[in-house]
Amino acid sequence: MNPILLATLRRNWPLVGAVGLFVVFTITHQFLFEPAARRYQAAVKRASDLGMAVDPTQAQAMMPPRVFALVADNALPSPEAIELGNSGVLTARLLEDLSRTVGEHGLEVLVTQPGSVTQQTRSVMVRAYVKLRGRYGQVVSLFDALAKSGRLVSIDRFSMSPDGTGHMDVDLWVTRLVLKQDRKAR
Repeated sequence: MNPILLATLRRNWPLVGAVGLFVVFTITHQFLFEPAARRYQAAVKRASDLGMAVDPTQAQAMMPPRVFALVADNALPSPEAIELGNSGVLTARLLEDLSRTVGEHGLEVLVTQPGSVTQQTRSVMVRAYVKLRGRYGQVVSLFDALAKSGRLVSIDRFSMSPDGTGHMDVDLWVTRLVLKQDRKAR
C-alpha cells in the first residue's frame, strides 16, 4: 500500500472512522428499519380503512350511546331516503305517527295536510300541517310526548284559539328530519 496514503489515514483516523460508521448505519437503516417502517405504515392504513384508530392522533371521538341510538333511529340509506321522500311515504309516515300520538293524548284530528319535502345533501326535511281540537292540558302533554319521542321532530309554528266549549283549536306546522346514511361506516 502507498505509505503516504497510510500516513494520511492515520492522521485523519477520526474522520475515516466517522465515514465508516455512517456507511454502516446507512446500510443498516436501508435493510432493517426502512422495510419495518413501510410495513407499519401499511398496517396503519389498512386499520384506518377498516375504521380502527391505531394512531392516537387520528382517533375519532366516540359517539355517546344515546346520541348513536337517536341518529340510528332517524336515519335511512341515502337512496331509500331520496325515494321515500320523493314518493311522499315519509310525509305519510309523519302524519300517521302524529295522528297516533294525537289520539293517544285524547285530542281530535280535524285536518291533516302534507307539506313540502326538502331534499338536502345529508337529510330530508318533511313538513305537514295538522289542525287539532282538545283541552289545553292535552295539547301540552302532546308537545311533551313529541319532545320525548326519540324522533327529530320540530313544531315550527302553532296557534291556539278557544272554540267556546272549553276546547282549543290548535294549528300545528310540524317538520321531521330524516338523516341520510352514507354507504361507508362512520
